[in-house]
Amino acid sequence: MRVLAVVAFAAGILLMLRSALPMDAGVDYFSDASTAIDTLARGDIDGFLHQTPLMGPFSLLLRAPFVALVFEGSIESVYFAGVLPCLAGVVALVIVLRRRMVALGRPAAAVVLVTLVALLNTGTFRAVHWGHPEELLAGALCVGAVLAALRDRTLAAALLLGLAVATKQWAVIATVPVLLAATRQRMLIALLAGAIAAAFTLPMVLLAPDSFVSVHEDAVLAGGGGAVSPPNVWFPFSSTRPMELRSGIGSGFAYEIPAWLAMLTHPLIVLIGLPLGALYRLRRRDATARADALGLLALLLLLRCVLDPWNIDYYHAPFLLALLGWEAIARDGWPRATVLAGALLAATFPASLTTMSAMSAEPLRYCLPYLAWALPLTGWLALSLYAPARAAAIAAAVRGRLPERRGRAANVARA
Repeated sequence: MRVLAVVAFAAGILLMLRSALPMDAGVDYFSDASTAIDTLARGDIDGFLHQTPLMGPFSLLLRAPFVALVFEGSIESVYFAGVLPCLAGVVALVIVLRRRMVALGRPAAAVVLVTLVALLNTGTFRAVHWGHPEELLAGALCVGAVLAALRDRTLAAALLLGLAVATKQWAVIATVPVLLAATRQRMLIALLAGAIAAAFTLPMVLLAPDSFVSVHEDAVLAGGGGAVSPPNVWFPFSSTRPMELRSGIGSGFAYEIPAWLAMLTHPLIVLIGLPLGALYRLRRRDATARADALGLLALLLLLRCVLDPWNIDYYHAPFLLALLGWEAIARDGWPRATVLAGALLAATFPASLTTMSAMSAEPLRYCLPYLAWALPLTGWLALSLYAPARAAAIAAAVRGRLPERRGRAANVARA
């Protein structure tokens, strides 16, 4: 059994490593964050305020000094210099997880494996490939905020949560898990986190309101346009987009869902955390409930992917970090589900994928395999969080049948 586990882990890690090749130097970066970071690197604050992309400003401010050091170098050097501080956030999370795992008495091999998987997983490779290393930073900050709340470090939890929201707006969904992980001063955490996020955002609103409104109006139009990629729950309800629309917003998408449905998807992603958090608080009053807030974060981040009409592989980078943190701290330390999810993600999305048009050309090749593992994984996470005794009983029953199956296989082989 131990040999089988080692082989399974090795196969999963190798499949995740395969997703790193080939890797482009930031597919979206030069049409997204590049201009804002370049203006900051040149010291042009006014230009930065008028060029800020839809993402929050924190990662841009963090990356600009690194870009300034190699500003006259190749575009690859400039891009990867900006990747470094985002990866540093993941490294900092790894250090925290390692220390906590050692304090909890986790096996040394599990500690090494968690370190390896945190840095070398499909989400990391694909976020770097697509030009969105800020996803890694935001994910690490969200997991770090929950870990800080578990230790009742109010100021640290608020700071990390606020910086996460100031990095990517979707990080607001981490608010519920952070507050459930804390035992006191929850209102203070929420207020401070909101103030920190606002401190990064308000200068752009006040000093360059036209630019800020224009960027967010374009985002609303993009969402209302109904363009949909194959790997999500909405694609089965889609229809072919008229060719005249494909020259505008979301030109790479060949399918669309009704505009009214598209407008509801992102609010649903944010608001679904409220009932799920309330249900979690009602059903879980045992001693392990607080640590399982990391699992709730992983569930919400996976739902963010499954329910997003524009879903793609790098969206899963924060989910993998949250799932890894949950397995490392709240479970036995072995990142079984994280390696499985990363391997399945790598198998679903080829490393050569560089455009949305490629997915639209083979929609069933992306939709069916993705839903075949993402939906059961969502169900397993929900069962583990809301009915852990039932999940444990099912797992025990499955493990109990393994010796019987191995015995039958041996008899067949002998025959």
